Amino acid sequence: MTQLSPNFTLEEAITSPTALRNGIENIPSVEQLAHMRTSAAGMEQVRAILGKPIHVNSWLRVEALEKILTAKDFQRWCAQHGHNPDSDWPLYFVRKGHPKGYAVDFICPEFGTPAEVAKKIAASALKFDQLIMEGTWVHVSFDPQMRQQVMMATFKDGVPTYSNAEQPQ
Repeated sequence: MTQLSPNFTLEEAITSPTALRNGIENIPSVEQLAHMRTSAAGMEQVRAILGKPIHVNSWLRVEALEKILTAKDFQRWCAQHGHNPDSDWPLYFVRKGHPKGYAVDFICPEFGTPAEVAKKIAASALKFDQLIMEGTWVHVSFDPQMRQQVMMATFKDGVPTYSNAEQPQ
């Protein structure tokens, strides 16, 4: 096993049932691997904040995998922003954290619900780019922008809509 950090492995970061079903090699480039190590350091801090093991749902997503997993969201984004779904994928894709290796979707059931996990992280001193409570999981990104965005996703027909969440006082 290749360790990204003391508690996170490359194998768990690239595992994807969707990639496996679709014959997609979800293997990082050198640049993505460097970003994944940055994210793993952030996830070590998340683990320390929660005091419990983290269960990774999704981490790295190469472009072919991202296209499958975000197809509905991409269509909604195009409709909302007047983009052409036949040609504007690059404009959408460049905004995504998973393909860069910066974003991690996870749960920590030993700590609590995804809402409780997100609330605890948001109230901490952890530096992150985005923290999103996505219903049954938490999304956190360690993109260097470090915007400290705290959001909530609501889903309708499998399509997420994002809104700003209140930050804990």
